[in-house]
Amino acid sequence: MKASSKQYAVTLYDLVEGKTQKEISDVLKSFFELLKKDNVLSRLDDVLKEFNDIWNKENGIVEASVVSARELDKASKKEIVDYIKTASKAEDVVLDESVDEKILGGVIVKYADKIVDSSLKGRVSSLKRSLEK
Repeated sequence: MKASSKQYAVTLYDLVEGKTQKEISDVLKSFFELLKKDNVLSRLDDVLKEFNDIWNKENGIVEASVVSARELDKASKKEIVDYIKTASKAEDVVLDESVDEKILGGVIVKYADKIVDSSLKGRVSSLKRSLEK
């Protein structure tokens, strides 16, 4: 029976945890050889995604995306990061930012399995739905 991508990721995490850069380099070389031997290199993207999820969870890191109508200033970014840290009890937040003028104003924040839509377009749509009831 072949191992799942998550099993490979857990194994990789266990092998690199607490290691030096040199040791990690050696582990990675051996790990890639194992993937090649097991004929699962095509699943490398899945393994790395699973590894990233494990790494983030173990290190208190939350990945988040924020979409805004225009580029955010430093104070707004800090406020969003602080909100996510508090809401998710994270130690660190990796923020991916994008601009979408179609949302008109406000922001849409996605992290973990949550979406906080405080965009003007989202609020208007919500108001419209509530008035149609």
